Amino acid sequence: MKNRKVSAFIFGLTFAGLLLVLLTDGFGMAPRLTYLPIVVKNPLQPTPVGPVGGTFTALAVDPNLNQNVYAGSYVSGVYKTTDEGNTWYQMNNGLGNLKIQSLATHPTNSNIVYAGTYGGGIYKSSNAGASWTAVNGGVLGNHIVYDLEIDPTNPAVIYAATRVNPGLKGYLYKSTNSGLSWSLLLTGEAFSKLDYFYDIDVNPLNSSELYLTAHEHGFYKSTNGGASFFPINNGVGDWSARSFALDTAYPGLVYGAVWHDDAAYRSWNSGASWSVSRVGLPVNTAVFRLYTDPFGGTQKRVFACTYGNGLYSSENFAQNWTSRGLAGQRLYDFIVTNSNTPRWFAATESNGVYRTNAGSGSWKSVMGDLRLNAVTAIVKDEQLQRDYAAVYGKGVFEIDQSGLEWNDISISLTDKDVTDLAFHQGSLYVLTETSLYLLAGDNWVVIELPFDDNRYDLSELDWLAQKVGLPGEVLLDHIEYQRSLETDATNYVLPYRLFAFQENLYMATLDDSLYLRVDDSWEKLDKSSFIGVNLDQFMVNQILPTETGLLAATGTGLFRVDNHQEKWTLITEENREILALAKSHDCAIVAAGKGFLLYSTDCAASWAEVALEDWHYQSIGYLGDRSDLILLGSRENGASILLLP
Repeated sequence: MKNRKVSAFIFGLTFAGLLLVLLTDGFGMAPRLTYLPIVVKNPLQPTPVGPVGGTFTALAVDPNLNQNVYAGSYVSGVYKTTDEGNTWYQMNNGLGNLKIQSLATHPTNSNIVYAGTYGGGIYKSSNAGASWTAVNGGVLGNHIVYDLEIDPTNPAVIYAATRVNPGLKGYLYKSTNSGLSWSLLLTGEAFSKLDYFYDIDVNPLNSSELYLTAHEHGFYKSTNGGASFFPINNGVGDWSARSFALDTAYPGLVYGAVWHDDAAYRSWNSGASWSVSRVGLPVNTAVFRLYTDPFGGTQKRVFACTYGNGLYSSENFAQNWTSRGLAGQRLYDFIVTNSNTPRWFAATESNGVYRTNAGSGSWKSVMGDLRLNAVTAIVKDEQLQRDYAAVYGKGVFEIDQSGLEWNDISISLTDKDVTDLAFHQGSLYVLTETSLYLLAGDNWVVIELPFDDNRYDLSELDWLAQKVGLPGEVLLDHIEYQRSLETDATNYVLPYRLFAFQENLYMATLDDSLYLRVDDSWEKLDKSSFIGVNLDQFMVNQILPTETGLLAATGTGLFRVDNHQEKWTLITEENREILALAKSHDCAIVAAGKGFLLYSTDCAASWAEVALEDWHYQSIGYLGDRSDLILLGSRENGASILLLP
């Protein structure tokens, strides 16, 4: 397995090296620290713009006060509603990690809530979300917590399905004292191939009976409270297990979901054997999560959250399924409340939380104007002075010169998981995780990508995840889903960055390769020729040509090489990552990082600074032909416009 840092470094080296060869005619590198005057300005307030929504990974309802619902965001922590979703409050006091992966509520005490994070372990609230305290027992502080399960008969007993990042090694932990300490039950090393776990369920009719999903090894069961597990895959056609759901009205009735089989499974004998259930489910539909209606009486309705086709339900023990709306949505979680008006809530990957009255297909977003999507790229058509932005999961938007009006131009775009944009020879190119598109009039033309024998693992995908604001395994799900739609491709080159210079179009990939578009084909470039002309100790995020030379945005700061010089000069504070650069028509320049913006009105001769909210501003551009109006794109908080002082 490659080291992610090394992989990222090599890619940055490649990207910088090519452009430096092209633009500097082989300048050598001899960085010399020179600090230009930096004037710190008072913080300015950007104006949020662009499409609303965001990634919500978890939902939980208070079983005692059903009007109280918790929603976990992957970028901005925990939200709570006390009026069935009409208003929401951010509840992050004490949360040391805002990437929420799972939620669990106490079965009898409304004050107790648990939150599992992505890379920060488990937090507990004893006051209904008002404040949080880490409960990692000295072992879970860096774990990704995929699922939390409270024993409904003994709430002091909690199970946690986790993974440590990077890598694929999973862990199953148990606490018998409400999270104060944890004991290890199982690791992914127990299998022939290293694995991790998505879902752990306790049978409420028999708390010694546990059900566990292993990512690549199917369904597992314990009959002794987790002391040991054994496989229960008889009749299961695919072992990419995702989720369980138990029907307590019928002891022994269990539903299971797998990733690749376009189906759910049903067992009447506690998992001893399974029958497939796919009637009514659309083809190429991965079932992400299953849920049984706790208020369903003697025949509980079972729900299937799908990956790209919305919500389905069955009222006849999964003999057939019926669409319940949210077509086209990727659903991560689902709950039913039984308050004054029974509600259904669904958490989506890119569009926030939706709600409908139980049984209705009329869904509405209930997160207001929340903008939590990653804006991965901003480019300009210099000739027409048109700005374009890529929003991961939503596609490509054309933006008017004020920055306030966003026109979705990707309605017909097949893949909206856009990672980069480029203008080349007057045309807009759009890069996704698996495809490259060219906008020709009103149509999107697919450009064949080069194929390679190199494979990638989760550590590489975690590097791409830093750009798009999603976990690496989620990206892996995306790619596997796209591959399931292909018939002739087994190994994709995984593209990461697209850029154009002069007459050429280049693409960098996560396998540390660089490709040049030549005529109607791709040429793989020899990186070795670039080794001597890079910023060899830095990760390069972007190179910007200016009238007075080149600027390089790196993980260590902003560098400049003047025309006809042979050395790079650091022009900002050391060890300050610059994520994006942009230039106006009159050589005004902006540079963005995490929580700040640098700008120059004299082509990088002097700089001023604007303090911003603490987001990763990974894309930036000037709006229209102005040199004082900025469009900022962040990894966590969408887009915003900023009028410079």
